[in-house]
Amino acid sequence: MKNVNKLFKQRLQRIHVSVGISASLFMYMCVFFGIFAIFLPYIQTWEKPSRHFEAANIKEINYSKMIDPVISDPNFPTNNIIIELPGYFNDPALKVNHMFVEPVVFNPKTMQRVDDEGDNSQLARFLNHMHYGRPFMTAGYVVFGLVAVSVMLLIIGGLIQVYHLKYNNNPKNHQGKFSKYHRKVFIWLFAPFVIVTLTGAYMNIGYTGSTLMTYISSKGEISNTWQAVGPILRPQRALVKRNDEQVSMLPISELIQKAEDVNPSINFDKIKLINWKDSSAQVELTGYNPNFPFLNGVYNNPVVVLSGVDGSLIEYKKVLDGNWTSLFADTLYFLHLLFGVDIVVRTIIATIMAICGIAIGFGVLLFLEKKAKKFDNKIPFYHWFGKLSLAVMIGVIPATGFIFLLQWILPFDLQDRMFWQKGLFFIAWLSTLTWAFYRICSFKAAKEFLVLGAILFMITPLVHFYVSGFSPISLFTNNMFIILNVDIALFIFGFLLLLLGFKIPNNREEFKLLFSKKKDK
Repeated sequence: MKNVNKLFKQRLQRIHVSVGISASLFMYMCVFFGIFAIFLPYIQTWEKPSRHFEAANIKEINYSKMIDPVISDPNFPTNNIIIELPGYFNDPALKVNHMFVEPVVFNPKTMQRVDDEGDNSQLARFLNHMHYGRPFMTAGYVVFGLVAVSVMLLIIGGLIQVYHLKYNNNPKNHQGKFSKYHRKVFIWLFAPFVIVTLTGAYMNIGYTGSTLMTYISSKGEISNTWQAVGPILRPQRALVKRNDEQVSMLPISELIQKAEDVNPSINFDKIKLINWKDSSAQVELTGYNPNFPFLNGVYNNPVVVLSGVDGSLIEYKKVLDGNWTSLFADTLYFLHLLFGVDIVVRTIIATIMAICGIAIGFGVLLFLEKKAKKFDNKIPFYHWFGKLSLAVMIGVIPATGFIFLLQWILPFDLQDRMFWQKGLFFIAWLSTLTWAFYRICSFKAAKEFLVLGAILFMITPLVHFYVSGFSPISLFTNNMFIILNVDIALFIFGFLLLLLGFKIPNNREEFKLLFSKKKDK
C-alpha cells in the first residue's frame, strides 16, 4: 500500500512538471500581454494623436452642428447611422459610422473633424491580440485555448499535490524557495486566476472550436457559429418602414436627456439613427447600467428607443429583460474583459496577474535549477529550454518597450505602418532569443534585457511629449488625464525594470546566495 501511494505521488509530480513546463511559456505570454490588454481602453487613447484633446460632457455637446453636415451629404447613407458618443471605450472623440462608408470623427470640444489614424494605429489592439494568439490565426486560438485548459488541470493537480504531499514551508536553499513561492502564490490567488483562465478557455476554444458543433446541431445546414447564436445573443428589432415625409428632428442632446429620464442609471454611449429626418424616424440609444455589472456590457445592453420627431418612448429594454443566454454570456465575458470597471479595479487585477506571472517564472526556475544541479562545479549550465525561457519571459520586455517607442517614431502616414511596427517587434523579440543563446551566462543576458527594456519604456513618454507637442503640464491643464496617466505608468514601469535589472546577480553563485538561509541571517 505504501509503494502504491508513493508511486501515485511520483506520477502526480511528474505529470505536473511535464504539463507545466510544456504550457508555462505560452501561459506566461497570455499573462504578460493580458496585463496590457487590461489597460487597452487607455492605451487606445494614448496611441492616437487625433485623440489628444479634452473629453467633453455628452449633455453639453451640439450634436447637430457635427452630425447634420455629415448625414446631409448625398454620398452618406441616411438610415442605420451609428454615433459613438464621447467616452465609448474611453474614446474622447465623437464618431459617426455606417457600414458602407468611412467613419467621420469629431473633436466634440471644437466640433471640428479630426483625421482618424484608422488601421495605421493599432498598438493596443495588437497587444490584446497577442494575449490570446490571434496573430497566429486558428492555430493560435486553439493552442492558447488548450494552454488555458491545461493550466486548469495544473491548478487542480497542484491542489491535490499540496493535500497529499508534505512540503517544507521553511526551505533552506533557493530551490526550496522557488517551490514555496510558486506554490503559495497560486494557493493565495487561486480564485481570481481560475476565473480568468476558465473564461479565457471558454472564449478561445468554446467559440473557435464550436464550428463542428454548429454543423452537427443544425444537421449540416450551417457551420458559422455566429449565424446560429447571433439572433439569440443580439435579437434584431423589426425594420421600421419609411413614410417618405420629411420633418424636423429633435436635437440629439434633447433626445439623450429624454432617454436619461427613462432611466438615469444608464450610461449611454451609442446612438443609432433610423430613418433620420423622416416622420417614421427612431433613435435607438444603447448604454451600460453599472448597477448590473455582471449582466450587461457585451451582448446584453439596456436600450431606449425614442421617436426622433417628438421624443416619445417607443421601446425600453431593461438589463433583466435579456434572455438567459445573453445574461450568461455577459457574465463570462465580464469576468475576463472587466467591461465597465474603473482604473482602480483594473490596476488590482493587473497586479494579481503580474504576481501570477512571477509565480510561473518561479516554476520554470525550479525546473531549470534541478537540471543545473547535475552540473554543479563541473561545467557552466547551458540548457536550450533555459535560453528559450529567458527570451520568452525576459526578452519580451525590451521587444514590447520597442513597439511602444515605435508608436511615436514611425510616421503616421507611413504606408503599411502597422505591418512595419509588428514586423520590427517580432524581429526584436527574435533577436533576444539569438542573444540569449550567444550569452553563456543567462544572468548577464537577463540584466541586459531588463536594463534595455527599462530604457525603452522610460524614454517612450519623453518621445511622446516631443512628437505630440503636449508636455506633462499641458496634458494636465487640458484635463487629458488618461494620456498623462499612461505616460506616467510607462515611466514607472521602466524605472522598476531598471531597479530589477541592477538587483539581479551577475552569476549563478550570487543567485544561490541571494536565496540562501545564510544570506537571510
